[in-house]
Amino acid sequence: MLKSDPTPWLLAQEGLAAVRARRLLGLERAGDAGAVRAVVRKHERSQHADGSFGGSVLRTAGVLSLLDDLRAGTAGVVERGADYLLGVLEAQPGYGRAKRLRPGALTTPHDLCGFFGPYSARDDAEVVKRGAQEMNAYREFEPLLGPKSPVRWERRGSFDRVGPGSCYSWGLIPLCYVVEALCRAGRSGDARLKPAVNVVLGAQRESGGWCRNLGGGTPCSIHGLRAIGAHPRLRTGPSAGRALAHMRSTQQARRGGAANWWRGTGVFAAIQAAAAFDLLAAQAIIRDGIATVAPRQRRNGSFGAPCAVERVAAVLRGVKALGS
Repeated sequence: MLKSDPTPWLLAQEGLAAVRARRLLGLERAGDAGAVRAVVRKHERSQHADGSFGGSVLRTAGVLSLLDDLRAGTAGVVERGADYLLGVLEAQPGYGRAKRLRPGALTTPHDLCGFFGPYSARDDAEVVKRGAQEMNAYREFEPLLGPKSPVRWERRGSFDRVGPGSCYSWGLIPLCYVVEALCRAGRSGDARLKPAVNVVLGAQRESGGWCRNLGGGTPCSIHGLRAIGAHPRLRTGPSAGRALAHMRSTQQARRGGAANWWRGTGVFAAIQAAAAFDLLAAQAIIRDGIATVAPRQRRNGSFGAPCAVERVAAVLRGVKALGS
């Protein structure tokens, strides 16, 4: 489906993003092992006593996901970081309620059992500041999914809109990213994670997607899809099938706000997320996604900016998942 193989372009790239992509795809270039060792040393020195990185939830989750992609073998750093994130989850105000939650049970708009909320506090100055800092960390580690530009928390005028979008205030993004990171850190079977997983499943809408309201917006649903895809049991279950069916239906329809998402960087994020599933709907998303981006491929094999390396990595993951 592609005009050319982007692997040679990826092998020629410098920097951490390229090293991460090559390690994730099982590729190797001279010097990559040394770069990985340098990253490991950096994070070993910067990890706080509580196991966090910078006292940030999303930065900590991002580091764990980065180290997993790098195949770094940093058991001590990962264990301490995972324990910190599990402690954050246990401290959420709705943690006890979430222990008894069933899939699809959260039928009130904005209800995430108080995980990374409440939504009603989204305009509080401290919440805005903290949310902006966390979303900037998310942008740093997940450029395909994070904000396109740095999030500000100081207003430049009376009509200036600052801070993260409402899906962060609702809590969906941090919840899903923490669940994903913990699964990738080998904690999917940890009993302390189960209430958070219950909330992710409880917030899945009847449509199969996720949103702060009761529908299922494509930009929101990609985060829930990734969280399920990281969980070895959930990725083959009914929630995965419903989530993929929802994403596939919006991909086929390409109407309204979803149309721009599927034409932009979102299509690469969808290919990347779908590659975690061995289901027919996932294969359809990948094939359609690659067919969508193939005309954009440049002579050097890449797909242009922004996130040029991440776009190539996502497409190559999709190609690998299809076995072609």
